[in-house]
Amino acid sequence: MATTSMLMTKEMEGMGTFVTDDKGMTLYRYEMDQASPSKSMCTGDCAKTWMPVMAEDSVQAMGVRKNLVGSVDRSDGMKQLTLAGRPLYRFMGDAKAGETNGQAKDSKWYALTPAGGKAAMPSGGSGSSSGTDGGSGGMEGMPGMS
Repeated sequence: MATTSMLMTKEMEGMGTFVTDDKGMTLYRYEMDQASPSKSMCTGDCAKTWMPVMAEDSVQAMGVRKNLVGSVDRSDGMKQLTLAGRPLYRFMGDAKAGETNGQAKDSKWYALTPAGGKAAMPSGGSGSSSGTDGGSGGMEGMPGMS
């Protein structure tokens, strides 16, 4: 699981503006989740690859409307941070700040816009998403996966 004290925005050419945590790591939404009412559907093995971002007592917002920031109670009893009702996640495949390797993964995972929508697909695939191109490769065998 991941935590953050701030939601910020980053702009990438061809992708537009998307939301990151206080370390600059891209935050994602899962299309299988519910936004209203908020409900996280990523549990078990899913939550090992897509780390739920846990809500702290006070989360600051920079470039994100504070009234869109909330939380949802997960089935494991933890509180997960939400944006516009969408539970937030970090992707294990993003090793450095600004990477977007999870963008459009399995056609179900998308970086969030400041309003909670899906960020656009990067054009040309030559942005700062070094590593995979978001293809269908799995996370099996990745160091740190347990």
